[in-house]
Amino acid sequence: MTTTVGTATPLLEVRGCTMEFPGVRALDNVSFTLMPGECHALVGENGAGKSTLSKCITGENRMTAGELYADGKPVKLSGYSIRESQHMKIAIVHQEFQLMNDMTGLENIFVGHYDTRGGFINWKKLEVRARKLLEFLQCDIELNVPVKSLRTAERQIVQLTKALLDEPKVLILDELTAVLQEKDILNIFRIIGILKSRGIGVIYISHRLDEVFSCCDSYTVLCDGRFVSSGRVADITKQQLIRMIIGRELSGAYPPINENLGETILEVKNLTAPKAFRDVSLSVRAGEVVGLAGLLGAGKTELVNAIFGHHRVVSGKILVRGREVNIHNPRRAIKLGMGIVPDERRMLGLNMLFDIKDNTTLPSMRKFRVGRVFQNLRAEARAAYEVNERLNLKYYSLWQNVKKLSGGNQQKIVVAKWMLRECDIFLLDEPTRGIDIGAKFEIYTLVNELARAGKAVILVSPEMEELIGLCNRIYILFEGKVMDEVEGERKTQEVIINSLLGVSAHE
Repeated sequence: MTTTVGTATPLLEVRGCTMEFPGVRALDNVSFTLMPGECHALVGENGAGKSTLSKCITGENRMTAGELYADGKPVKLSGYSIRESQHMKIAIVHQEFQLMNDMTGLENIFVGHYDTRGGFINWKKLEVRARKLLEFLQCDIELNVPVKSLRTAERQIVQLTKALLDEPKVLILDELTAVLQEKDILNIFRIIGILKSRGIGVIYISHRLDEVFSCCDSYTVLCDGRFVSSGRVADITKQQLIRMIIGRELSGAYPPINENLGETILEVKNLTAPKAFRDVSLSVRAGEVVGLAGLLGAGKTELVNAIFGHHRVVSGKILVRGREVNIHNPRRAIKLGMGIVPDERRMLGLNMLFDIKDNTTLPSMRKFRVGRVFQNLRAEARAAYEVNERLNLKYYSLWQNVKKLSGGNQQKIVVAKWMLRECDIFLLDEPTRGIDIGAKFEIYTLVNELARAGKAVILVSPEMEELIGLCNRIYILFEGKVMDEVEGERKTQEVIINSLLGVSAHE
C-alpha cells in the first residue's frame, strides 16, 4: 500500500456542513479538516452528530448545505454517494458489524470485489491478496471459517481488512474499539500507527477519552450538531476535553453507593453450563449492586443470560426471594420480575423495526390492555413519554424509529422498558458500552437510583473503575469459575487484577 506523504494539502475538508432530517437539524454549519498521516479524534456526546458527519463524508447522507473537498478539490455534492466516496479513496469501519455471519472471512472481505477467471472466482488469488493485507496489519486470523465463529476482535480485523482493500487515503473508524478488550485495543493503536506512517488520514470516533489521548494527534468536538472546538490533543487535558464535550465540569462521577440493603432477592447456587461457567454461586440483596468482572471468555455474559433463561445450564439452582425457580426461558424470567440490558443492544435489546414507544412498552403491554382485546394506546404513549423523559432521552417523536437514534439513546430505551415493567431484578451487561461520558454519568445515576429504590442489580463491566465506583461487592470470574469475591477494603484494582489473571488471593 502506498500513499503520498509530506503534502500540506488536506486529505479532506468539510466547510459549513449542515444536515437536516424531518423535524431536526442534526448538523449545523460544521467544519472539519484532516491532514495526511494524522489521526483526528471526533468526539461529543451521543446525538452530537459524529456519525452523521461521517456519513456525510462517505456519501451515505447528503448535506443540506456546505462544501466538501478531497485532496484540495471540490466534490460535486448533487450526485455524491457511497460509491463516489469509495472512488475518492474514503473508507469507513462501523461500530456495528457489517458482516454476513455465515460467510467466511475471505468471502466477507471480497464481497463486490471478486476476481473471476472464466466466470469462476479465483479464490487462491483472493486469499493471497487478503494475506498480504493481514501481513501489512501484522495480524493472523483464520479466513476460511464463518465469521460467526471468530472472536469479536478478529471480526473487527476482517472489517478493517475489507476497508483497506481499495487502498484508502481516508479511513473513518466509528467506535471500532467499543466491543474490544484492552489487548485488542492496543493492537488497533499499533495498526493506526502503521496507517499514519503511510500517510493515511484516520478519523477516530470514540467515547473512550483515554484512547483519544493514547492514539490521536488532533481533535474536534461537536455538541448538538454544532462545532465547539478543534486543536492538538497535546495542548489540552482530559478534564478540559470533558468540559468541552458536556459543557460543564464532571465531578463526582460515581454517586455514593447505597448501603441500605434489604433481604436477599436473587441467589445462584452451584450453577454450571458446559464450556461457559461452572459451580458459580452468588447472591444479590434488595438495594445492592453486585459486579461481575472477568476477562474475555470468563463466562460473564453467559452467566447473566443463564439467569435470564437464555443459556442452557446442566446443574445448580436459582432462587428468587428464597424460593427455588425453574427459569427455562426469558418469558419466565420476566414474570419473576427480571429485566436484562444485553451487551448487544441492537441485536438483542431492541426491535429495530419498531419506534420508540413500541420498544419501550413491549414487555409491559398487558398493563395497557382493555377488555382482554384492545390496547389503551394513549396510556401507552403517556407511560413511554414519562419514563424516557426521566432518562433524558434525546428524540423528536415517540413514533421515531429507533434506528435513527444514537447508540447511547438506544441504550436508554433498553433500560426504560424494564423500568416501565417495574422489574425487581436488573441484569446489566455492559450498560455503558458505546456511550459518551455525559450519558455514562446518567447511567451511573440511574444504577444508583435503582439500588435506592430497593432493586437488586447485577452489573457486568470490563472497566474496573466502573465496578469499584458503583458496586457493593464484586465477583471475579476466571475461566468460568468464581476466583474471588471482593468488598470493602479489598475492593481495589490490584486485588481485582490478580484474580482476573487467575492469581489466588491466598497465594
